[in-house]
Amino acid sequence: MLVDDAIVVIENIHRHFDELPPDADRASKEKAAILATAEIGNPTTLATFTVVTVFLSLHLVTGMLGEYFYPVAFNLPVAMIASLVIAYSVTPWLARRWLLTHIGHSGPHEGERLRGEEPRNLQDFYRKLITPLLEQRKLRRLFYLVVALLLVLSFLQPAWQFIRPQGITGAVSTLGVPLAFLPKDDKNTFLIHLHMPENTPLEVTDRASRQIGELLRQQSIVSSYQTYVGIPSVIDFNGQLRGSGKQVGPQFADIRVNLINKFERSESSINLVRTLRPEIEKIAAFYPGGVFQLIEDPPGPPVRATILAEVYGPDLETLDRLTKKIESEFVNTYDMVEVQTSIPSDVTEYRFRFHRDKIALAGLDPATVSRVLNQLIQGEVLGHAHPEGERSPVPVRLHIPREHRIDPELLERAFVNNADGKRIPLSELVYVEKEKQSKSINHKNSERVHYVGGELFDSAPVYAVLDLDRRLDDSEVATGQHLKTANLNFLPVRANALEGYKLLWEGELRLTLDAFRDMGLALGMALLVIYLLLVGYYRSFNLPLLAMTAVPLALIGVFPAHWAFGVSFSAASMIGVIALAGVVVRNSLLIIDFAQDYQKQGYDLEDAVREAGAVRLRPILLTTLAIALGTAIMVPDAVFGGLALALIFGAITSALLVVIVVPLLYRRMMKE
Repeated sequence: MLVDDAIVVIENIHRHFDELPPDADRASKEKAAILATAEIGNPTTLATFTVVTVFLSLHLVTGMLGEYFYPVAFNLPVAMIASLVIAYSVTPWLARRWLLTHIGHSGPHEGERLRGEEPRNLQDFYRKLITPLLEQRKLRRLFYLVVALLLVLSFLQPAWQFIRPQGITGAVSTLGVPLAFLPKDDKNTFLIHLHMPENTPLEVTDRASRQIGELLRQQSIVSSYQTYVGIPSVIDFNGQLRGSGKQVGPQFADIRVNLINKFERSESSINLVRTLRPEIEKIAAFYPGGVFQLIEDPPGPPVRATILAEVYGPDLETLDRLTKKIESEFVNTYDMVEVQTSIPSDVTEYRFRFHRDKIALAGLDPATVSRVLNQLIQGEVLGHAHPEGERSPVPVRLHIPREHRIDPELLERAFVNNADGKRIPLSELVYVEKEKQSKSINHKNSERVHYVGGELFDSAPVYAVLDLDRRLDDSEVATGQHLKTANLNFLPVRANALEGYKLLWEGELRLTLDAFRDMGLALGMALLVIYLLLVGYYRSFNLPLLAMTAVPLALIGVFPAHWAFGVSFSAASMIGVIALAGVVVRNSLLIIDFAQDYQKQGYDLEDAVREAGAVRLRPILLTTLAIALGTAIMVPDAVFGGLALALIFGAITSALLVVIVVPLLYRRMMKE
């Protein structure tokens, strides 16, 4: 985009130099360069400001995504204005010094070109292509019908999943284009998180971690891994949002997996995670109730879970039952894996109570009995060993195996010596009470809430959420009470306990809705400002609409390109569409301006539009080629590949169609 202005200027200067004699002097070349630059000055300046307007509109994007794309919204307008200044100052000066006139060129008059004496094959081909369309009404109508059909079919690709007869759930249709927030990126690390059932001994959690470790050893692209059992791994931004810092206890484990640098391996981290997930699920099958999660670093703002339901309600017991019901619906959803809830499991708490009267009769005191109990449960350091090669002494600790520490029979086999040397069983002095530990209650915005989260193996969140919403909305919670689902509109919703039981959808879909809402608003504002600029320039309400037909024509190539490359239409793709709105209008402006100039020179309407399209065909193709080649480097990128595809194929499609559609519609508009 930065060279578009220079390409348009240099091409028009080159066209004017073609008309000069081979021995043209310096003054003639200077005059031709100035006239050529002035000739395309107004539409080029206007086109540049449309691009600047489009990218300035990205400042309307809010939240973390707005910060994510802020460098684009700030730097690109500045760069575009700088490129315009260079195109008007440096480019004509360099063209006058370095560009040669064509030796032996006869310099035919413009009117002669209309009679087929122009030797340029590309322009001749264009004239032969558009002439039948200008002369035959049936052919024009057929062409309009084909373009309209292509536009409808293109929009059907992302929409078909929502309207197809077999329903929204299931695999994406053969020709469909899935919608997503941001696609996964190829990273050099990912996390495996283990959440075992409550009361799981540390040894069991450690055994599961070691089994996964053995699986990781077999992967050629894994360079190393660190295991954290009972404590969280080093908390990153993603971990902060997921609450990793609170996941402390023998039932938790984290395995941080480090991969070979992505520039030195052929397999991506995305494919590795897909390969590992079924294998880890086989290991998880040996630990009922455990949830083993493979957590990849997000390319954009992190979320608590890809699919996340927040469940609110006035009664805690009913809320627990409702959450478990929603969890079962998650499990039965297509492509859903790693489902878990925030409902804490029942934890048995053992309390030791003293028989104080028996302790006193035995000649003991509670402190002595408490000390023996502590040695029984926590163990005792008997001494220190000094192995060869160790700098520090190693403690020798005597303790009872974990699974036997709270066994009531153990108290019968443990004794306390009183002052008389009599051995008294602990079971006579102490008794054990079993209680249920009180559970923590999650709150959000002062409302009690339970979370149900899940990940998707390979599909887009929007389809799973809409399928779940259809099944859960208005489902019965208790007698006379029903669940209401919400938060699937562009404006977020807050919970209110007075409204009964409610499910609010969060996670990646909420980010997607917020992103597309803001970017849709940005696109709408940009198009409105562009229209007003064009109205002021043309002093017409119809010509700006004609110029802006380039935008929907560009969309004909956007969705098929995503389908051909197997890429989801994401927020990055939407940024590409917004950029297209400013880029492709330039082509329409140049054709309309030249058509008007030719009419002022005395050309009839059909000749004017034919010649305008022929003359502007080469710069349009050159600027399109510059966009395609400059953006192609981003196509393999997992995150910005969608942006590149939207720009490349949208610009190509628009360029090929604009040079036909705009002259035809301009001719019709001027006749009417």
